[in-house]
Amino acid sequence: MPIDSKIESIITAIASDGFAIIPDFLPPAQIAALADEARQLQVAGEMRRAVTGSSNATTADNKMRGDFIHWLEDANASRVQKSYLQTMDTLREQLNLHFYLGLFELESHFAIYPTGAIYRKHLDQFQDKQHRQISCILYLNHAWQAEDGGQLRFYLNGRHEETYLDIEPIGSTLVVFLSDQFWHEVLPAKRQRISLTGWFRTRE
Repeated sequence: MPIDSKIESIITAIASDGFAIIPDFLPPAQIAALADEARQLQVAGEMRRAVTGSSNATTADNKMRGDFIHWLEDANASRVQKSYLQTMDTLREQLNLHFYLGLFELESHFAIYPTGAIYRKHLDQFQDKQHRQISCILYLNHAWQAEDGGQLRFYLNGRHEETYLDIEPIGSTLVVFLSDQFWHEVLPAKRQRISLTGWFRTRE
């Protein structure tokens, strides 16, 4: 399916359900290249333990989340990162066109979850800042199997725990959703788990 058709599917799903799950969003070679860059950053010591909370009150809490992250920067982006960012900018334009959100930019980072690491249930929009409007997660895992774990548990009815989807972090699957609507968590995996996580933001 062409990328324009995939973006159109995202728009349709966001309009009807508030979220979209798109398999095979990017070509396998691009996914593999992005995953290689994440691993290279890890080896080079460029991944940092993630913190929780807004910039006004951040906390390192291994019981809350156990991933390591590296923020993407336009000025230092590699060729494959630039290609990803250009595709996401096309998505941003279409989201603005259809939903009048005033999305200004995408903030995005690599995330590596070591074996057994989690991220407990949370919303992506901070209480003191509402700039994050649309969340997006692109999985970079090769040959992921259900028994590997690491699912994104995606709650469909607020904080109520009885209604949820478990989304497998299969490479090239893109998950897009309204940041202030859907609680979610990362379940522990039996192998390293890699993703590109981002948020389309309005101006501060």
